[in-house]
Amino acid sequence: MKRYVILLWALCASLAVGAQNSGEEVLRSMGEKIAAMGPYRVDFTLEMPGAESGSKGYCVVDGEKFVIAIEDLKQGRNEELLWTVNGTNREISLDEPKPHSRSLFDNPTKAFDFAEELFKVESFDQDDKAVWELILLPNSGVLDGVERIVLKVGRKTNLPTLLGYDLSGMGLFVRIDKFAPCKLSEGVFNLNAADYEGYEIIDFR
Repeated sequence: MKRYVILLWALCASLAVGAQNSGEEVLRSMGEKIAAMGPYRVDFTLEMPGAESGSKGYCVVDGEKFVIAIEDLKQGRNEELLWTVNGTNREISLDEPKPHSRSLFDNPTKAFDFAEELFKVESFDQDDKAVWELILLPNSGVLDGVERIVLKVGRKTNLPTLLGYDLSGMGLFVRIDKFAPCKLSEGVFNLNAADYEGYEIIDFR
């Protein structure tokens, strides 16, 4: 009798592990880990087709507020304003926030939020012992122009290591160098126009 109890326990345990290792469960665990962080910073390398080398960038997120910077471009959102600084063109644009966007480059606060009602797990690969790899299909209108998303999640950390966008066959990959909680400096999400003297300001509001 004891033998059958042990076998039954082993079977239940294996089923539980299998359930935890489903694509949906990986997404839920990742989301819970990020939500529990509080304010966090992501350092990444953006790799684009035809580029000789990747572009370094970072984003800082606190709730619905964020700052993201890649080379000469910097964008931020506070409670009421979305601002973008284009250092190459010496322009500052002001706009309404885009709280529903799920693109890393428009709204990092939701870029790693893959809600089941908005995304379908097309495939889930467990072959790599270091990461899980998921291919996600966004529902119509969720990410305009993006046909698929490639997401790799570290097995030990439950945090993303790569985010890739398939735009009609052209790949755009964000390799994540660091994803960790951070302390925020005062006013980090606000635009200080005095730092950009001589820039043209364009208001789209």
